[in-house]
Amino acid sequence: MKHILGKILENIELTEKHFLLTVKVKAKIPDVVPGQFVMVMIDDKKVFLRRPFTLYKVGEDTISIMYKVRGFGTNLLSRMKKGREISLLGPLGRGFALRNRDLYVIVAGGIGIAGVNLLIERMKGRFQIFYGTSSSKGLALIRNLISHDPIIATMDGSFGYKGDIISCLSQHIHYFSGVDFEILACGPKDMYVSLKNVLVTYRVPCQVLWEEKMGCGMGLCFGCAVKTENAEHPMKRVCLEGPVFDLWDLSL
Repeated sequence: MKHILGKILENIELTEKHFLLTVKVKAKIPDVVPGQFVMVMIDDKKVFLRRPFTLYKVGEDTISIMYKVRGFGTNLLSRMKKGREISLLGPLGRGFALRNRDLYVIVAGGIGIAGVNLLIERMKGRFQIFYGTSSSKGLALIRNLISHDPIIATMDGSFGYKGDIISCLSQHIHYFSGVDFEILACGPKDMYVSLKNVLVTYRVPCQVLWEEKMGCGMGLCFGCAVKTENAEHPMKRVCLEGPVFDLWDLSL
């Protein structure tokens, strides 16, 4: 972990309430594992705690995060302009572990694409992206990934498969029969419940990036603990033991 200082290069709105923030940092960025996150200081007296964001992109002297405006803190963040100084802590947490599979199936729902973008950028070998969003407007979040030919689902049927992305995945998963593959996913909790129900028959290896509100981001406050199936460690901290977990280790 490192205290990272920088200045905002851009903070652009990609589509309604979805932004991409890019920061030019003043010192060398520590090695980052896809799935790790940073704690961002929002410079306002009304916001006491830092906010966690998964690292979307990492350059030699830049860090980018993609985020959705959900409340007071992210609304303030969306108003921060180019040239403003910003403070981050990171990289934090446990990222995705790659195990030389024949195929990786990457599943993202909505803003969940922010959690797997760096993973996709660094992916070597064969992979397939499944992306789900409410409507075709959400495709603005994956413009940089179109060349990878993602399989897309929209809830309103305005593009691709009509329905949720896990239902879409369930209709394709038999194509991977006989292949050593693993699923890497990022999305809302309900998506993970559906994913677990679909995969239970196949018992496919699966890692998921779990989002949770955090107080410290370093495992000190236990405010982000999540329930697991592990009898010895029934509660694990998202910020320290996660945010990437084995799907089968989570109690959903």
